[in-house]
Amino acid sequence: MAKCPYCSTEVSTPIHHSSECPKCGKVLHSCKCCSFYSPDAHYGCRESVEEAVWDKEKANFCDYFRLTEKTNGPSKEDERAQKSREALANLFNF
Repeated sequence: MAKCPYCSTEVSTPIHHSSECPKCGKVLHSCKCCSFYSPDAHYGCRESVEEAVWDKEKANFCDYFRLTEKTNGPSKEDERAQKSREALANLFNF
């Protein structure tokens, strides 16, 4: 059985567009919950997607979606991306 990447609660499969975690209520069919999600990749995905999904936490209809097996706290990739944005903002005094 699959687990919610946010709270590790067991969730039923298959995961559909409207699937939510029964405990924390987070959307499960989203980029942040996908094993292909990578903030450093083109459009934030390691698959060859043709269109960007701008809100990575909202439900989407991506055919490549595969529920990740790791827990989503702030990932190292997210932290690195955030530090890069902060450094850029400091450099240009935003």
